Amino acid sequence: MTSQPGATSIPTAVLRRLLRNLKWIFSSQIAVALLGLVFLPVAARALGAAGLGVMAIGEAYARIVSRFLHLEPWQAVIRYGSTALEEEDRERFRRLVGLSVLIDVVGGVLAAGAAIAFAPIIAGWLGLDQDLAWVLPVASLGILVSLRPTGLALLRSFDRFDLLAKLDIFAASVRMVLGVIAWQLGFGLPGFVAIFVAVSLLDGVLAFAAGLREMSRNGYGRPMLGIKQTLGENSGFLRFVWNSNLSVILRQTTQRLDVIILGVLISPTMVGYYHIAKRCGEAALRLGRPLSQAIYPEFTRFAARNEFDRLQKMLTGLSAGFWGVIALVLIPVILMLEPIVTAIFGVDYAPAVPVVRVQAIAVGIYLGGILLNPALLSLGQDRALVRIGLLNTILFLILIAPMVSVLGVVGAAVAHVLCNSVWLGLCVLHLRRTLLNPALHGKEQVRP
Repeated sequence: MTSQPGATSIPTAVLRRLLRNLKWIFSSQIAVALLGLVFLPVAARALGAAGLGVMAIGEAYARIVSRFLHLEPWQAVIRYGSTALEEEDRERFRRLVGLSVLIDVVGGVLAAGAAIAFAPIIAGWLGLDQDLAWVLPVASLGILVSLRPTGLALLRSFDRFDLLAKLDIFAASVRMVLGVIAWQLGFGLPGFVAIFVAVSLLDGVLAFAAGLREMSRNGYGRPMLGIKQTLGENSGFLRFVWNSNLSVILRQTTQRLDVIILGVLISPTMVGYYHIAKRCGEAALRLGRPLSQAIYPEFTRFAARNEFDRLQKMLTGLSAGFWGVIALVLIPVILMLEPIVTAIFGVDYAPAVPVVRVQAIAVGIYLGGILLNPALLSLGQDRALVRIGLLNTILFLILIAPMVSVLGVVGAAVAHVLCNSVWLGLCVLHLRRTLLNPALHGKEQVRP
């Protein structure tokens, strides 16, 4: 099916489904962000800036190893699964989910094993003494079991964004409550690292269990394993898994590895200030990522039907509205940042204000282009995203050390501003080139 002239309006059913999903996602992410902003000052007051910095290093270490070694299959499952669902090919869908489960299980064990094995070396490299070196291997236990990517694919494929929203709020509530208890009982750093591990494991299985239930409820039974057949009927699946993950790996290298690099360059106290900035930024990202996640299945459906005009119209309209919201929210927050930070975290964290301010600008730039990633993926431009991500990562690694040496911890946030600007420009240019050239629309698209 190809687009017909004048047939660029977005179907009412699509808009209704998208708005319903966005309602659930945004409400849950607002709740999760608020719960996180309760947990963060609790941790900051319980641990102090230095202790918060060490905990941030432990979390970043576990997450970056998981990101490198646990390839998440959810984007590929949604992309290929859309065809199976459209054709009601239950066996093909079950095999696809079975392969996704296998990737998650192997990835989790591999990532946790590697993280624990290399923890002593990395601890020495970071200058963590024997009293603190335990943080890295213990935090690594949190990535051992994570079937969440498969669960995400199932819940999103069956439009159960409402259920996913409730699970996310539940996990964030558990973390907040445990954090308050640990603070009041004086559990210190061991208590908060244990919370990270427990909540990570809980989050890793909740979505999967709910996804399996939804799969069965829709008449698709349970996952089944048939690796050779699955790869044969989903040509390019592994390539898509690799490329979609590699682009995220490259992106998150700048978002996770920065904390590890700073652990070498500056004191744990300064890392603690930077952690405040990063966490506040991540709270803002929670309001943008849901839109990207909700729109991706719609973009893939448009691309599968060759309705590129509708895809472009939806992307342009949503992006314009998003930029407006960013401007309305970000400018007042930046102007009132100092009293906000000191009121929430205490006057001891006043030195964190400059880095929080610059990091807020970096996050605003990234949020402005957050829909470009699902748009390019839906058009089969996963290789392009990898190339853009690689260039951006190299630029960040070149910039961060000299920036920090000149500007201190604020330099890391400045590096993010520069790299996010480059990333945004390159994504816009490539998307424009792809949409204007019909020959490129299907160049890297997956064929059933």
